Amino acid sequence: MIYIQSNEERTLPHHFDSACALWGAIDAGLEYRLTSMEELQSKKFFTQILRSRCFVGSVEFMTEVFNQLGKSPRVKINSDRRSETMKLMEARNLVLGGTSKFIKPKQIKLFTGDVYDKYYISSLDSYPDDTEVLVYEPFTHPIISEWRLYIHHNKIVDARNYSGDFKTIPNWSWIEKKLTNYKDFPMAYTIDVGILSSIPFGSSERENVIIEFNDMWAIGNYGMENKRYLRMLVDRYFEIIKS
Repeated sequence: MIYIQSNEERTLPHHFDSACALWGAIDAGLEYRLTSMEELQSKKFFTQILRSRCFVGSVEFMTEVFNQLGKSPRVKINSDRRSETMKLMEARNLVLGGTSKFIKPKQIKLFTGDVYDKYYISSLDSYPDDTEVLVYEPFTHPIISEWRLYIHHNKIVDARNYSGDFKTIPNWSWIEKKLTNYKDFPMAYTIDVGILSSIPFGSSERENVIIEFNDMWAIGNYGMENKRYLRMLVDRYFEIIKS
């Protein structure tokens, strides 16, 4: 049985990704049940159900599931780039001093990680000064294409362009070599890869960089086949439960 987040009336999937999971369950011939955030928060589902059945939904929905189970899953690192952890106030002061920074919240999905300059940083004014953030140096050249790679059992099983030039594809050999460093990563996760405008000296291909890693338990489906998408969600869910 797959429990899929729904609207409050339990008549429709909560969002597009929940609908993908629903169709994945139908395609795989699996039983499913729509369940709302309100029903989950009522704690009508005993721990035994949460541990023996897979739940699928938004970041907020899945966070509630894991909170009830005493779990706090995440990938080991946000990126393979060097970062500093600091308070948002400190990061804001750096940016206001004239230095653009890539800023991402330490709390999953609190706000969108992006390059912030002294004009754009005001968009974070609604968040408390003591919010913990990860701060990175921006890439040295513009990103011209961004791809999400879906990794299952340490293999690339799907890849989707989500921003920029879809004709500019990743360097697959470079990525597969990178994967050899991530054998202790989750069973299912994603890698967001950026392709820069620069071409390194002695190379015929544009420079590839890892933007970030994301855990699979509440990740967007950017077009992969629904049954495979659900399989990755299920595998990662029970890996978390057993950890």
